[in-house]
Amino acid sequence: MTRLITCAALLCAGPLFAQDAEEGAAGPVETRDATYLQSVEGTELRNTDDEMIGEVREILIDADGEPAGFLLEIGGFLDFGDSDVSVPLEALTWTGSYYVSKMTEAQLEALQPFDE
Repeated sequence: MTRLITCAALLCAGPLFAQDAEEGAAGPVETRDATYLQSVEGTELRNTDDEMIGEVREILIDADGEPAGFLLEIGGFLDFGDSDVSVPLEALTWTGSYYVSKMTEAQLEALQPFDE
């Protein structure tokens, strides 16, 4: 009889433990749709004339871990002769499928190369 009461108590307590996990007691739960998250690595970079001028390699963060800029790969052909430069977040705009540079290709090429 004691076993029956113990089993019944555990069965009833199961949903209570599940509720705690759903409410975040076990830690943060990702609730965004997976299509919302994407990597910027390799995203096309275009100029205002809609010509491809490079690609985004990374998002750079500051000492506080906040996004501070983009690392861009510009120039070259098939990864030969290209260079990496950094620009602030405000230098690019997002169209929904690629980034557009507010700077011209000549202005980007004139920037000092980024040395990792």
